[in-house]
Amino acid sequence: MRRLLLALCHCLAIAAASAQPPAPSVVHICDDGEEWPPFTYYRRVDGKPTTEITGYSVEVIGAILGKHGIPFTITLPPWKRCLASIEAGENYVMALSASKNPEREQRFLFSAPYYQTHYYVFYAKDRFPQGLKLDSQADLNQYRLGGIKGYAYSNLATVDKDRMVRAASYPELVKMMKAGRLDVFAEDYEVMAGLSSIGALDIIGDPSIGRAPLPGANANPFHMIFSRKNPSGEQLRQLVDQELEAMRRSGQLARLLAKYVKR
Repeated sequence: MRRLLLALCHCLAIAAASAQPPAPSVVHICDDGEEWPPFTYYRRVDGKPTTEITGYSVEVIGAILGKHGIPFTITLPPWKRCLASIEAGENYVMALSASKNPEREQRFLFSAPYYQTHYYVFYAKDRFPQGLKLDSQADLNQYRLGGIKGYAYSNLATVDKDRMVRAASYPELVKMMKAGRLDVFAEDYEVMAGLSSIGALDIIGDPSIGRAPLPGANANPFHMIFSRKNPSGEQLRQLVDQELEAMRRSGQLARLLAKYVKR
């Protein structure tokens, strides 16, 4: 009888344990290893990067997943590796910042846009002391235009992106321009200002680099992207879109953005 009671208690304990809801899976998130301040970057202490990843996008996804008790990790591998992992449905299920184009829409699921950037043209003042004469973004085709490997430049619709001189990082892009290997580059002003503000690369404060808004370029919307192959991808996209809309209506998105992007 005693053995029977012990066996019954054991079965009840197993049944009770199995009745508990399973712990939520950890959501593994990646973003650009080159950093994308003020949206995703390593926090600086005394000008040196720490291991803590912060920024507007980090706070937004933290608020969304935290509200639902969903644990998550964020790491910053090389951008191409991040995208490849999400597309394959492997370790990473989502990324925090991506612009949209038809090719990417076939590879990934997209959230609603939750911030936007604005293209500026940057150039070396010693080669263009009078500045650039641009009436439209198509005028960039007369210059050797630089860019970052793996970036879509979706809003540069009339630019021949196949002729872009691609660099591995922003510091390399600036070095190539100063060395005369390219003439100009068009990048998001908010990110260039973000790099300057955290002391990673002072493009905005560099007296040898000129800049001007790019004519004919609309604001560049950014989205979170999700895996089409990972079963969690679509569920996460729906959750994020639902919460982004709530944060937009309440003004929370605008308050967070104002914390990181100074106008």
